[in-house]
Formats: sequence, C-alpha cells, structure tokens
Amino acid sequence: MKGPSESAERSLSTASLYNARPASDKWRSHVEKHHNGRYTRTPDEREEAMTDTDRVLSCIDLEGARRTLMEMIDISSPTGGEAAMGDYMIERYRGLGMATRRLEVEDNRFNAIGVLKGTGGGASLMFDGHMDTSLTGQEEHDISVLGEMHEGFRPKAFRDDHFIRGLGAWNMKHSLAAYVAAVEAFVKAGVQLKGDVVIAGVVGEIEKTPVPTLIKAYTGALYRGAGLGSRYVATHGVRTDYAIVGELNDLHITAAHPGYCWFKISVIGHFTRTTAIARGVNAVKKAARVIDALDLWGSSYTQREAQAYTAQKNQHPYYVIKPNVNIGAIEGGWPYKPTWSTAICNLYVDVRTLPGKDPLDVLEELEEVLAGVRRQDPQIQTRVEMYMSNPGGELANPGSYLVGAAERAIEQVKGSKPGRVPEEFGSYWCDMNILNRLGIESITVGPGNERESRFDGKGEYVDERELVDAAKVYALCCLDICNQNRAQLKGKR
Repeated sequence: MKGPSESAERSLSTASLYNARPASDKWRSHVEKHHNGRYTRTPDEREEAMTDTDRVLSCIDLEGARRTLMEMIDISSPTGGEAAMGDYMIERYRGLGMATRRLEVEDNRFNAIGVLKGTGGGASLMFDGHMDTSLTGQEEHDISVLGEMHEGFRPKAFRDDHFIRGLGAWNMKHSLAAYVAAVEAFVKAGVQLKGDVVIAGVVGEIEKTPVPTLIKAYTGALYRGAGLGSRYVATHGVRTDYAIVGELNDLHITAAHPGYCWFKISVIGHFTRTTAIARGVNAVKKAARVIDALDLWGSSYTQREAQAYTAQKNQHPYYVIKPNVNIGAIEGGWPYKPTWSTAICNLYVDVRTLPGKDPLDVLEELEEVLAGVRRQDPQIQTRVEMYMSNPGGELANPGSYLVGAAERAIEQVKGSKPGRVPEEFGSYWCDMNILNRLGIESITVGPGNERESRFDGKGEYVDERELVDAAKVYALCCLDICNQNRAQLKGKR
C-alpha cells in the first residue's frame, strides 16, 4: 500500500488526476528496448507501468458487484425494518477494514456508517444511500397499489438476461452495492487516498409519514421515512466535504430535486340510503368533480413551475425539476355495505415543489381551486389540510469541485460528458436535498432508469453492466476528490 509520503508526491493538477503514478528509472530504461518496432514489457514492468486508476478500476468486477446486489435484495428491509440490512452493511465494512459506526436513530433502527480512512490532508467524500425499500414485499401492504404482486416486487433477487430484478434493485440497493464495490477495489488494489471515504447506509428515506384516516391510523416505524436517516447522519457527527447520492438517474448529474407537500382534501356531502338517494349528497360523486378540477390545475402548475425554474437557472443542464401533482389515494364509504352513500370522501394529494417554495403558497392555490368548484356546485363542501411538507433542495454552487469531478469520472467511463438531466428524473425527492440544506455539498449520480421501454410493471430492475459503470464512476470520484488538498479546496469555495 502507498504511504503518506508517496501520496503527497502526487500532482493535484486536473491533467494528472487519473495518471498519478510517476514513471520509475526502471521504466525509463526499459522504454529504450523494443522488438519489431514495438515496446515489450515483462509482467513486473507492466505492473510498474500501471497507474492507481488502472489498479483500482481493474479490481471492479461484474461478478462481485452482482453478487453483492443480489445479497442485498434478498434481505427484506421495508421502512422501519432496516436492521438486518444494517447488520449486513456493517459486516461488509468490517471485511474491508473500514471503521464502523451504528448510528442509532430509534429503537432497532440505525444508520450503518463505514469509513475508509485516508492518510490525511485530503478532502472527504460521502456516498449516501437508503436501506429501506419503496414497498414491503408483502401483499397485505402492497397489493392495493400494485394490483398484482409480481416477483420483481418481492425481496428475492433473480437474473433476467443481463438485468437483476427484485425489490430494492433500483431504489436503491443498486447504488449501495456499487459503493461497496468501489471501496473494495481500493482495498484490493492497495491504493490509499489522502481523504476519507464514507459510506452511509441510512434508514427511513422513503416518502411516507404517519397519518390518521377514516378507516385506520397509519402509525409506527413502517411509516416514518421522508429522510429521517440522512437528517440524523448530517446532524450527529457524520460530516464530509462532499457527498454523492446514488438515486437512479442514468448516471447523469442532478444538482436539484423538488420538495413535496401532501394534502388531505375532504369532500363533504350528506349520507342517505339507496332507497332515498335523491335526498342525499353523495360525497364520492362530488369528489369526482373535485378531482377533475385538481387535474386541470395540476397540469398548469407543473408546466408553470418547471418553466420558472428553468429560467431561474438559465437552463443549466443539471438543474432540471418537473414538479408533478398526483392524486394518490381516495377513501370513503363502506365497501361491505354500498347501500349507503357516504357523507365524506377524502382525497390525498401529492404536490411537488421547487426549492425555496413556501408550502403555504401551495395551500393557498389549492384553496382557490376548491373555492372555484364550490362556486360551480353549491352542494359541494370541502376542507383541506396539509399533513406533510418536505422541502426541495439544490447544490448552491454549480461550479463546485464535486460537479467537475463527477463530470470527469462519467466521461471517462461512458465516453462522453453527462448531458441535460432527463425530465423523468426531475420529479423525485431524495436525501440529496437534506445534505445540501445542512451544509454538505451534494449531487445525485446513480445507475439505472425506469423508461417505458423496460418498465413493464413487473418489478424493480437494474442492468448489471450499469452497476459496474457506477462503481467505476464512484471510484474515479474518490481518486479525484480525496486526493485534493482539503485546505486549498475549502479556500476556493
């Protein structure tokens, strides 16, 4: 392994970032030898000629990354039930010689922190990824949304051609596996960095919150997400200069994500029976008119806010937000006794928001929409309540060294610089928002996508080749960032 003195000799110029190892006298004498006009090298000399980049990248292998991801998928880790996944991460860290920390968030829930210590003086980089999955993998919880429990929505990995499928494959155990593969490559290659590399496997990122409803109260750890773990990381001593969140974005660079507000809109009627239906006001039927009005407003809101943000950011390719609006749930009446028309029907609405958007402004707009519906139909009564708000976030400095490092890494792996972030990645919230708001410069760079050509509704998936590409990008970012002089970088911010 390299010692501190040798690491200190590395040039920190951009041109030499990926060719840091100086040529030896032995190699200089050897280049004078050739056979038939071509240089010849012994195995020892070929090893001597390799750069740190060559060594590290050569240690990232498809089979190992695939095995790690499939092991992770096989561990059930719904929100609130991440402990087994946390144990797995801690054991993998220990196997790599990383310092470990179980950062308790609440009973039986902890963030799994691993640190690959540097030799000193370099900038530090965190790879943040949530361990909880979007779904539980259990029919009793998931079937009402999915409609059918395909195998790809269960915590059991399987291969489908060159795709790995199973719950968590793209959200976001794929990146956790790529983080591990990148760090493992440094250990295998015997290459040390000046700055620390941190992997933070966090709990409770999934967008959910406890909420009482007409039928039941959704309470407990299963519903405590919305960035719980990363918020705890950044406020309980796990600090780095930079961070990368590996949420899926087809290895683009995302420097901004929307926030969201959730609203319960209650449509009030007057109950009656089927036999006297003319005397009642059916809240379910009236809710249909409210839904139409919300759809119309939502389309206009999304277009208007997206255009405003694009103009605000001067069409910067990494700042792309499409703040969608979705009516995600509806409840009312008795399924076991539809002979009564219900007096109340609740709609649950998700509104995505731009960074800095005041949720109260969204609430005011919704109230105006509902007032318009009431004017058109005096029988409709409504009330609206905001029960969740989670702000958007963005990288304050588009010229951050982090962005340049990611550009160089992606270009080396993919053959071209990342382009404009596709709109399909412009509507999800992620932990990058929290880290940026709490002072850690962060971007999103992750493998995978969910385009129509492959999203068949039968479960999560990731192309295993993209898994390897991601690990290489993460390793190159480490070589770049963590070998920079921290004091110099901090002075340029």
